[in-house]
Amino acid sequence: MYNTIYPAYAKSYLGIQNKQIHKKKEEEQGSQSSKNADNNLQEERRQPNYGSHFPNGEKVAIDYTKRHIGIEQVLIDFRNTAKAIGTPDEINAEVSSYLSLIESQAQKENPNPQIIQANLKNASQILDDYITKTLKKPSKVVENWVDALFLQQIDYKAKTPKVEEPVQEDVIVEEVDEIVEETIPSEEMPISQTDSGVYIPQDPELKRMFLEAKKYAYADEKEQALSSFQNVLAYADEIGDSQACAMIHFEEARLYDDINRIEDALYNYDRAARQTQNNNIKAKSHMYMGKIYDDYVKLEPAIDHYCAAVSFAGEADNLKLQAKVLSNLSQVHTEKYDKNNALMFMDLSDTVATQTKDGRVMGFISSKNGNNCEKLGEKARALKYFGKSAGSYSSVGDNESLAKNYVSAAEIMLSYGNSAKAKKLLGKAFLVVQSTNNSELKKEITQKISQL
Repeated sequence: MYNTIYPAYAKSYLGIQNKQIHKKKEEEQGSQSSKNADNNLQEERRQPNYGSHFPNGEKVAIDYTKRHIGIEQVLIDFRNTAKAIGTPDEINAEVSSYLSLIESQAQKENPNPQIIQANLKNASQILDDYITKTLKKPSKVVENWVDALFLQQIDYKAKTPKVEEPVQEDVIVEEVDEIVEETIPSEEMPISQTDSGVYIPQDPELKRMFLEAKKYAYADEKEQALSSFQNVLAYADEIGDSQACAMIHFEEARLYDDINRIEDALYNYDRAARQTQNNNIKAKSHMYMGKIYDDYVKLEPAIDHYCAAVSFAGEADNLKLQAKVLSNLSQVHTEKYDKNNALMFMDLSDTVATQTKDGRVMGFISSKNGNNCEKLGEKARALKYFGKSAGSYSSVGDNESLAKNYVSAAEIMLSYGNSAKAKKLLGKAFLVVQSTNNSELKKEITQKISQL
């Protein structure tokens, strides 16, 4: 597949040429948009509603802010949380006993929400107690996650006879859990793993050390996590496990990226891409490197990395990742006001997104293409993309994103001087936004309607 998507004009990836990013004084003064982009990215990552996360900030399988949450998915995410921190068998058994009580309650014709919530709280306190003892620091990350969850719309009645337990494999971060599945509401989109198999290191000490480092990352102890990963990397290198080294480099890169240590992040993404045999990790590493350069308005290296990511994602048959990176390429060319290439990559991303048959992916890509078309002055084309995005988001019940699409389309209609059509679109946005928890968006739409 990647041969049909990889741009013919793109250079083959040569890697980082031992050239670091240095921001000169004049660059700092003249690149305000670059700073703003990076600051906005970092600020967005800190927002409580930024995607759906486990208590450690990693993404979960569903978006808790967009629709009714099934209790079965809550239990799956809770079990994955326990697994991610390497919960010992005896503690896991105690947690499972509470989750089993929840399953039994959920099977009833009229489940009791109070009973389910109480058992979730009990299970979360057990996990927090384990984290507290392990890190010798008080922790309420799991309990806080559960409290936030109670604020959402939960469907307490199970839809299937029994919730399946996740596969309990002792793995080194299961191909790095954050690169397997992401569901981020507006600025990101779902990316799923399609590469075959999960790498399982043979050395038990390596597994133990890696899980210990992951616990610090889970508890948002980034500096301690980085220090621990350095020890794990040294040991993995000593025993000659290059695949483990690659995944450790990726873990370190994500941590450095989060704390804005850009040069360290680039170095570790590059090492991960070079050392791994997993095409999904290669693709993700190049995508994140491209995003860093993109944020700093260094567009040529950004394009090179994005093109490499498209190629490796094609090798892995990862259509969702491929569509996302293609949309990133369309945005880069939009920033350069290279209209021909921007529109070409929009068409490619739209084609690949359609092949995923995933409503959220199609909605995300079409919406992003609509925004880029508007920047290029292609208003009629933008309206078509917003219409397509609205249909996709409507099909999956994502009312917040649907409302935003209506608002974007209304603004274009206002630019055409068609206030009647704009008011109609804002009216639709007002209706669908009522089922969301986004008070700011509700206020914005109300104000726009009052001004017409």
